[in-house]
Amino acid sequence: MKNILYEKCSWGKKILFFLLIALLHSAMSFAQERTVTGVVVDDKDEPIIGANVKAKGANKGTITDLDGKFILSLPKSVRELEISFIGFNSKTVSITDKPLHIKLDDSSILLDEVVSIGYGTAKKGNITGAIAKIDAESLEDRATTNIASALQGQLAGVEVRTTTGEPGSELQIRIRGAASINASSDPLYVIDGIPADDLGSINPGDIHSIEVLKDASSSAIYGSRGANGVVLITTKQATQDSKVRVQFQASYGVQSLERKLDVLSPEEWIDFRTSYNNQRYLEKYASIGATANDDMATRIKLIGKMNYNYVNDDRWTQPNYGGLLLVDWQDEFFRLAPLQNYQLSISSGRNNTKYRVSLGYVDQQGIAITSGYKRLTLRANIESKILNRITVGFNLAPSATWSEGGRVDGKDQQANNMLTMCPIVEPTSGLYTGAEGHPPYAWTSSSKVSPIANMEQTVRDSENARFSTSAYVKADIWNGVSAELTGSYNFNSSQSRNFKPSNITSKWSNGEGYETTGSRSDNRSHKFLLQALLKYNKTFAKHTVSGMAGYSMESSNGSSSNLSAKQFPDNALEVFDMQDVVMQKAAANLSTPSRLLSYFGRVQYEYDDRYLLTASIRRDGSSRFGKNSRWGIFPAISAAYRISNENFWSKDFIVNSLKIRASWGMNGNNSIPSNASLAVLDNANYTSGSIINGFAPISLANQELGWEKTDSWNIAFDMGLFKNRIFISADYYIKTTKDLLYKVNVPALLGFTKAWGNIGSIRNKGFEIELHTKNLVGKLKWNTSFNIGYNENKVISLGDDNSSYFTGFENTQIFMVGQPVKSFYLYDAVGVYQKQEDLKKYPVMQQTVVGDVRFRDADGNGYINDNDRTLVGKPDPDFTFGMTNTFKYKNFDLSILITGQTGGKVYGLLGRAMDRPGMGVSINVLSRWKNMWRSEEEPGDGKTPGIGNSNTGQLYDTRWLYSSDFIKIKNITLGYKLPLKKIVQNARVYVTAENLIMWDKYDGGFSPESSNGSSGDYDYGAYPQARVISLGVNVTF
Repeated sequence: MKNILYEKCSWGKKILFFLLIALLHSAMSFAQERTVTGVVVDDKDEPIIGANVKAKGANKGTITDLDGKFILSLPKSVRELEISFIGFNSKTVSITDKPLHIKLDDSSILLDEVVSIGYGTAKKGNITGAIAKIDAESLEDRATTNIASALQGQLAGVEVRTTTGEPGSELQIRIRGAASINASSDPLYVIDGIPADDLGSINPGDIHSIEVLKDASSSAIYGSRGANGVVLITTKQATQDSKVRVQFQASYGVQSLERKLDVLSPEEWIDFRTSYNNQRYLEKYASIGATANDDMATRIKLIGKMNYNYVNDDRWTQPNYGGLLLVDWQDEFFRLAPLQNYQLSISSGRNNTKYRVSLGYVDQQGIAITSGYKRLTLRANIESKILNRITVGFNLAPSATWSEGGRVDGKDQQANNMLTMCPIVEPTSGLYTGAEGHPPYAWTSSSKVSPIANMEQTVRDSENARFSTSAYVKADIWNGVSAELTGSYNFNSSQSRNFKPSNITSKWSNGEGYETTGSRSDNRSHKFLLQALLKYNKTFAKHTVSGMAGYSMESSNGSSSNLSAKQFPDNALEVFDMQDVVMQKAAANLSTPSRLLSYFGRVQYEYDDRYLLTASIRRDGSSRFGKNSRWGIFPAISAAYRISNENFWSKDFIVNSLKIRASWGMNGNNSIPSNASLAVLDNANYTSGSIINGFAPISLANQELGWEKTDSWNIAFDMGLFKNRIFISADYYIKTTKDLLYKVNVPALLGFTKAWGNIGSIRNKGFEIELHTKNLVGKLKWNTSFNIGYNENKVISLGDDNSSYFTGFENTQIFMVGQPVKSFYLYDAVGVYQKQEDLKKYPVMQQTVVGDVRFRDADGNGYINDNDRTLVGKPDPDFTFGMTNTFKYKNFDLSILITGQTGGKVYGLLGRAMDRPGMGVSINVLSRWKNMWRSEEEPGDGKTPGIGNSNTGQLYDTRWLYSSDFIKIKNITLGYKLPLKKIVQNARVYVTAENLIMWDKYDGGFSPESSNGSSGDYDYGAYPQARVISLGVNVTF
């Protein structure tokens, strides 16, 4: 009967019936869910914004709004919620039919916080090694475009040095001192488990956390590359939340020169030049009636011709200087420059798939005219759970950077040129003096060409494109056993273009294009990684055992090409045509492939949350080393004892937590050229009646060339007082590096003088202290973080005979047993021979005259010669420190970061370039020359010699060795969270100041942190740092 009725039903009734069934099913499903509401507060009943609220046992969650409230739709089968937030203890609560009021207990140091440890994670309270961490919140609160700058002053034992202020430049990071001579001292960077060369291509807004592995027990898992420490970067992933979240960050800043260098003003230079000319004029012509008051015409008549070293410009004494143009070149060269930073991200954790996609853009104009930097980054992190036990993920991170502008820092570059430019120019030449059509001022050097013209007309562009991608599969196999397989590919391509037209050279009169130079370069690299991990984690009663075994294979290769030419057809055409230009270089090279094969493992044991033990081992094989020394083994072991978890420890004791740690481990360093152990050929010319092109060896093969090996001891304690209101971590370490990789001398009869070898050892030892205090916890919250690190390094041995080795600019530094690494080895300037009797009173050099620099007789033999060069300091500071104070009141927040260092030296070659006796007076000089020695009657300050005293002008002495000590207000940030809860989830506006004030004693350059010498630790006109005032906004929808 029913079948008959159904057959008579129309199609419309069938559809209506199915819609009714679907509606009933939806209603039944809805009836199985319920809406859970609540508020999360701290112990003062203040709302906690952004707390994570997750359903226990289900894949759903959310975060609290500006009032600490949340709403979550959950199945009725879910009975509990897990609430967590950084700085508070996590809490599990039961769901009721009423709105929940959840109070989190405050903890200044969250011991349950998860920390990356290399190929895995661990709770902070269970860490047995020396690991420091910075989370995303610290990065987002400031307008930071460079990751390394966010580490400065934040972590004990991590020295971050801004060696140059050039836009887009990398900062120098040193972890527990330099541990090498020729090999790199840079740490290993690892981004989401993939090794990286640098941090320049990653947007700080994409970072979830940064962990720094400082001791060998934590970094030994990276074996041959962990000797200098490891920086682990974890990028942001979407939270498990059904909502789609959109976050927008933007900041706009204005950059200005942090400080000017004190050089002679135009008026002071005129006085300086007048004094010099008068002295020279009277020395030669006073006997025939010359006087210092003679004008230009009188002097020319007396001399018989024009001589700019004897004759003064009459305009110097005329009103308004006779129309001469007075120029402050620093004001003209540097500018107010904008800095823009934008980021947009979209994320969601709906169902079993999580994704986060972000786009970042930085546009930074340099404070030096025409210089600039742009960066475009894209990052996509996608993860999906399939088949309940298998998770697959894919990370994609392409980026591109563009740099432009003339070369500012380095020997004979535009910072040096600008500072030494005469501050007087002819009004008809103006700011382009010395360039074509703009004659130079007659009383200055004819070879000096305007730095403004150089910067505006020099082409110096570079482009860099990177493509980084990785994919992984994670499988939860069975009962605590899991596996992970990861593959990655990284491609890097960089191109540069340089072109300098002849019209901005001093020889422009040779003809258009004749002095024009140009160059092009193209570099590409490919890197591959395949990695497999097997992990185990299981708890048996009071015992927790975890283990990890892994295998990885890495390979890299690359290519490069270079062109350079001169004598172009004109000053505009940048065409490299052999018929129209003179080629100076045309080369194309393939790099020696590099491969690394590794086996590694780690075991961790924990008993009753009291006794902790970690052991790891890694075996690496690298193609960079000789075939007899390619494999190395790097073990480590560490232990910790959480005394405060013992039963006898009173819970009411003022020291509420105490953990003692100890560790030992061994690392390696393979940061040398990939062909260092090989005999390498290069182009050469042979003569046999005619010149024949061919090849010749340029290096010696070394089949025994092996790793630098660093073993490190670390003992430490972590202590919390007054319920962690005060938390102290203190570490003491000794780090010894042996078999140093160094280019040793070989007999010249082999055809070359240097070859890579393993010699000697270096020791670093020191201590680190980190102090965190929660000073106020009421409506006004005040937290303080202070860290200080001390490091002392020393050369222990240098080969069989411990012979010293010179290094640095013109051999101004030395490796000497018993002394700090790269100690400065100079003449020690102690004053000036001010009077004739000083030549008899103090030791002298040959031909020493009054007004010369006086040196210390270091060997005490009664005269000054090369044997009196002596140890006078070291480049690395003894102490580095940082302190951050953070204040919060209602929706306002304020943070102040102070950084500093003491105990190091910097060699100011920039100062020497404009502070050298005998250099003449045609350029500008440091202002101290106002107080130079002029005569016995005018002896000056006793430190500055006479300008004409050239006897010591070619020597390198301590007059240019400066203290690198400084204290700096690195950052001040004031923020306010906008009460826009009905429109957005979270909104914060802020104003921040970077590099606000610095106190130091360095007047030979722009910054005591500067270092732009590839062969040593010196400042030859580094691009100055900028003071940046920015306004920013962070909004989450």
